[in-house]
Amino acid sequence: MGDINVFSGPMKCGKSMQIINEFNRQLITGKNVMLFKPKIDDRMGLNIIGTRDGKKIKANNIETINELQNYNADIFFIDEFQFLDGDVKVIEEMAEKGKKFFIAGLNLTSEKKPFGKMGDLLCIADNIKMMTSICEICKNDNAVYSYFKGGKTDDIAIRRQRIYTCM
Repeated sequence: MGDINVFSGPMKCGKSMQIINEFNRQLITGKNVMLFKPKIDDRMGLNIIGTRDGKKIKANNIETINELQNYNADIFFIDEFQFLDGDVKVIEEMAEKGKKFFIAGLNLTSEKKPFGKMGDLLCIADNIKMMTSICEICKNDNAVYSYFKGGKTDDIAIRRQRIYTCM
C-alpha cells in the first residue's frame, strides 16, 4: 500500500520547501516521481514551484485532482493543493493501489474555514505535518493561519499583495 503525506499550515511556513526537499530525497529511490501544481497558481511562473529562498523546480500543471489518474508515477508530489478541484477519493484509491503522495497546501482561509479540498484531504491522510509561521505584525512564531488584508471576494485569492499570518 502507498500512503498520503501532507504538509499543511499558513503561508510562509515552508510547505513548498518541504515538497522540494522530499522530492529531491525520493529521486534517490530510483522510482518514477512526478511533481504537480495547480494551473491557476502562476505566481512563480508557469510550471514552476518555488520557495521564498529562491529554490525552483519544474512541475506539471493540473486543474483537478482527477487528472492525477492520467499520469504514470510511483510517487506524486503536489504543491498548493488547496487550489485544486475534484474528489480526494481519487488520491485515496490511488494510495490503496500502492501510490505514494506528498502534498502541501494551506489548511485554512483567512476566515479560519477549511481551504478548498484541504479539509477532506486531511481526513484521509496517513501522515500530517502541521506547520506554523511567524506573524509579520506581532512576530509570534506560532502563527497557524493566513490573514489576507485586501479586497478579497472569495476564498481563493492568488495575489502578490501582503499576506499576514496570525494566531
